[in-house]
This record gives sequence, C-alpha cells and structure tokens, in this order.
Amino acid sequence: MDLRHVALIVWVLSWVGMTAAYTASVMGGHLDACVPHWSGCANISSSGRYGAAYFIFKATMIPAGTFFAVYWWLCERWLRASGDTPDFWRRAMFAVGVVGAAAFVLYATFLGSEGDPLYRALRRYGTIVFFGFTYVAQLLLVHRVRAVLGDTRLVRIKVIVCAFMLVEGLALEAFTYVIPDDAWLESLTEWHVAWALSFYPFLTWLVWRKAGVTFDVVRR
Repeated sequence: MDLRHVALIVWVLSWVGMTAAYTASVMGGHLDACVPHWSGCANISSSGRYGAAYFIFKATMIPAGTFFAVYWWLCERWLRASGDTPDFWRRAMFAVGVVGAAAFVLYATFLGSEGDPLYRALRRYGTIVFFGFTYVAQLLLVHRVRAVLGDTRLVRIKVIVCAFMLVEGLALEAFTYVIPDDAWLESLTEWHVAWALSFYPFLTWLVWRKAGVTFDVVRR
C-alpha cells in the first residue's frame, strides 16, 4: 500500500461516514430531512446514535481516527526527512495530533452509550479534545510545511482552511451572546469544522503527490 493514501483514507472515511450516518438516520425516521451544513438542523453526534446509522458511524469513524494517528506519524517522518528543524515543533505536532486522534476514537466508541455519566463525559471531552488538539496539530503542520516548502499555492490553501475554522469558531462564540436559541448554530459550526478538519489531510496528500513523496523516509 502506498502510505500516502493514508491521508486520503482519513478524508474519505470521515466524509462518507458523516454523510452516510446522517442519511441512514433520516431514512430510519430518527432525524428530519434537511441539509445540516446549511441549516444546523442536527449535530453530527445525533446522526450516529440510532438504528443502522449507529453501526455505520462506528464502522467508519473509529478506523478514520486510527488512520488519523498514522497520518500524523507520517507527517512527522516526512518533515524530519525533509530536514525540518527545530525538532520541538515537529514532535509537538505529532504528539498533539495523536492525542486528538485517540480522543476521536474514544468519542466514536462510546457514542450511543446511554445512562452512565462516565460515557457522557467521555463523549463530551472526546469531541473537545479532538477538535482542539487536531486544529493545533494542523496549525503546527502548516507552519513547518511552510518553512520547508515555502509559500506555495497548496500551503496557502492550508492556511485559508485553518483561518476559516478559527474565524467560524470565534463567530460562534460571539453569536452565543446575542442569539437566544443557538443550538442550530453550534450544530452548523460543528459540521463545517469537522468537514474542514478532515479535508486538511487531503491537502497534505496533494502536497505529498506534488513533491513526489514515497515514504521511504519512514525508515530509520
């Protein structure tokens, strides 16, 4: 297997999993039909709680989280082989990214488990750690890629994606003070940020392909 495809697998599993789980929930009568990316009618978690969607969500998201951890490992090895220094930022990116991926696996594993307060806490903090840590890891990656490759078009797109997530997150926080019922806005932002986070590895795959990376660099 071409290890570059790990980045593609993360993207495909995430997008297909979220979309298929939501579609299955609608078809099963658990959620109303809408376009959650535009209306915020349902959050991602509710899309994977019931019926067939429960199994679809776990069958796609748990592997996606695992591949996300492998993706960060490959990114660290690639940067190191490209002569990236200092080591601190590269290793910090890897550590933060893997923690975020592990939190996502934890969240996906316990989604749909009802009753136990521990399960609710694991789901809640799993999402918080995943979104926060993965975003930080992506910032660190684009920072180091820019240092290695310069200000290329793909690097600029990575910066735009990161800026989009930051601006939307700040806007959500601001709107919560002026909008009485903001649950739909939180759901809308969750969909947008989740799609952006999972789209980011696809951009990395494009960088790898353009640079001709083969991942012989993972050998010590």
